[in-house]
Amino acid sequence: MKGNYARKGITLVLAIMMAMAVMTGCGNKNSELVTISESETPKTDSVDAGYIEALKSDIQEDILYTHENGWSVRYNPSCITVNGGGPITTFVYTADCPGTCMITVTYDVNKNGKEAADELAKRWGDEAVVSECIFPATEDVNGFYVDAHPGQLGPGFYESAYVRDYLDGYLMFEFTDHVSGDDAIDIPVSDTLSAIIDSLQFN
Repeated sequence: MKGNYARKGITLVLAIMMAMAVMTGCGNKNSELVTISESETPKTDSVDAGYIEALKSDIQEDILYTHENGWSVRYNPSCITVNGGGPITTFVYTADCPGTCMITVTYDVNKNGKEAADELAKRWGDEAVVSECIFPATEDVNGFYVDAHPGQLGPGFYESAYVRDYLDGYLMFEFTDHVSGDDAIDIPVSDTLSAIIDSLQFN
């Protein structure tokens, strides 16, 4: 009887030990799976975070440019370079374009708006036309629009300007634009330069 109990006891101990071994093995496998899963998650998160940061770096907010003569505009620094100082300020488009694309802002006290518009049209040639208009960013300020080639369509070189009496002289926003005929190139140029004049404000 005692031998039978001993054998049963040994058998029971062995069974328990085997069960524990199996459970321990399963536990190790589960912990390995958890460890792998947890180690992969930060990598995925870090890639996503890096991608988001890259996108943020590509998106630049417009910058406010304020001139000492009391006007201001906003421009996109990723594709516009500003050259200021003195009576002339230029906003030059620096991304892909077929030629010079820019806005030149001039303030001068030697002429009034009408005189400056007429002189510009004369410089541009016989096709240039001067017409009266309401100056951009205003509701009731009379100005002049000068078009070097009225009715021009398609690829080519375009020039136009808005001019008004301002302070003791005139203020002119002159547009220089090369058009390629490829919308993928021309539309971003047009939108960027238009956004500048559309943002014009007077203090």
